[in-house]
Amino acid sequence: MFSPRLPLLLSLTLALVLLGCRPAAETLSRDLRLNLGIEPATLDPAQATDPGAQQIARMIFASLVDIDAATGAPQHALATAWAVSADGLIWEFKLRQDAVWVRYNPVNDRVEPKRAVTATDIVYSVRRVFDPRVGSGFAAMFAPLIRGADPLRAADPKQTSDAEFQKLFANLGAQAVDDTTVRFILTRPASYFPSIVSTWLVRTQPRESVEAGGVVWTEPGNLWTNGPYVLARWRHGREIVLQKNPYWYDAASVRIERIRLAMLADTATALDEYNKGNLDSLDPYGGLTATDVEHLREDPRLHNQLHIAPTLCAQYYGFNTRQAPFNDPLVRKAFVAALDRETLVSTGVQLGEPARGFIRAGIHASPEISDTLGIPFNATQARDYLKQAGYGTSKRLPAITLGVNTNETHQRLAETIAQMWKNNLGVEVRVSALDWKSYLQTLRAEAPQIFRLGYCAYFPDAANFADVFQSKSPDNFTRWASSPYDQTLARAAREIDVTKRRALYRSAEKILVEEEAVILPLWWTSRATLTRPEIERTYALVDGYERLETWGIR
Repeated sequence: MFSPRLPLLLSLTLALVLLGCRPAAETLSRDLRLNLGIEPATLDPAQATDPGAQQIARMIFASLVDIDAATGAPQHALATAWAVSADGLIWEFKLRQDAVWVRYNPVNDRVEPKRAVTATDIVYSVRRVFDPRVGSGFAAMFAPLIRGADPLRAADPKQTSDAEFQKLFANLGAQAVDDTTVRFILTRPASYFPSIVSTWLVRTQPRESVEAGGVVWTEPGNLWTNGPYVLARWRHGREIVLQKNPYWYDAASVRIERIRLAMLADTATALDEYNKGNLDSLDPYGGLTATDVEHLREDPRLHNQLHIAPTLCAQYYGFNTRQAPFNDPLVRKAFVAALDRETLVSTGVQLGEPARGFIRAGIHASPEISDTLGIPFNATQARDYLKQAGYGTSKRLPAITLGVNTNETHQRLAETIAQMWKNNLGVEVRVSALDWKSYLQTLRAEAPQIFRLGYCAYFPDAANFADVFQSKSPDNFTRWASSPYDQTLARAAREIDVTKRRALYRSAEKILVEEEAVILPLWWTSRATLTRPEIERTYALVDGYERLETWGIR
């Protein structure tokens, strides 16, 4: 199946059932009515960064790999199998042969097949992501992982000739082995690479449409697409209409013929439209606040239509491990054990789940949701940690500063946490707030003794969380460096077996939040939305990634 020139190890994903094997489903005539929120800045997959744009791009352009909406596990899409070399640096994906490009013709309301999707399309799409003339917002995120991507991205369009660009493209680690096989060459092992190509890195783009259409290539009539839906109408600022693509390789399973996406940026207006029966769900935009949720839970009609879904974001306090007294792990453990996260989240956050770890539980290769990892709330134990560190009646803690960015919620919660520490440890903690720009500058220069941050993963895999606290990570403001932690992550990046990967990421997490207590995990964020009872749906972990082709209407 693959090139005999490389000793490839088949990925476990070969055991997954092909999405195309889903049974045929009845197609209903009723439109699905959703809210996109705001006008997408672009539908160009290489440039789409806002969730609305990503959502539309996901529906009309296929990717190599899909992800399970609930767990983030990689699933077959354009690729029906993938394999990795023994050193973890070379990945090959085998493409299905029934995927085609189509063009929706608004004049006769017909979907016209064009040609097969090939490995050359994958290569072209990856090149556009890293081509500095395109200006992709994702280039910096993924370039360090792909061979030759950084030099390509760094090329000055004004001083680089077409011939020089062709050389840079040729050196890029994305190659078409043949029409149905694409090869990626990485700079380091990354067992989570299928999760990366499920998101924005390999959202396919049609060369013919891009080159012929110019700046309006994504308008209906100009656009070639290959996803479960086609772009039938784009009334700028008002509505986007998607229509089922009868030539999509799994069209038999798509139950909704047409999707209408309104552009209501104001949550109150969207909620009013929902109440009037003009929307079937507030998604993919959502936007409900904790206050909205509080009111809706008391609503006799709507409370059963409210759903709280997890997101890929975590909130935490970090310790500057180079500043006293937090250069001592025992002191860090004391501050972690002295915080009652259950009470904090239930009374002050609402849209979130208390977290004793940093990696979002329940995603691919993460520790299980039921895992007891981390340091639980125990005021007695917290005071004992301080005593073990030498602090008591004869030795007092120095002045403690907790840094936050200016935000009403974060400042209010910081004062609540400071009071918990005073009650449980007898320490005074001063809360210092700075505007976001100044706050980031402070973190980069020298973080406060304790500082607040949130992190949102780009793809639903444990690696995307764990890598934040590697020794050389630009996002690691704790100044903590650990060879055992780094080595555990390196092993996980080479491991293909998801069970073994999960065990390795749990070991790394145990070092981070329990043995060394480098950070104080606070909560994993959640989002709230409303959906009508007759809608059968999933809830995506990633913004702009609702699997609308799997939805149905009863």
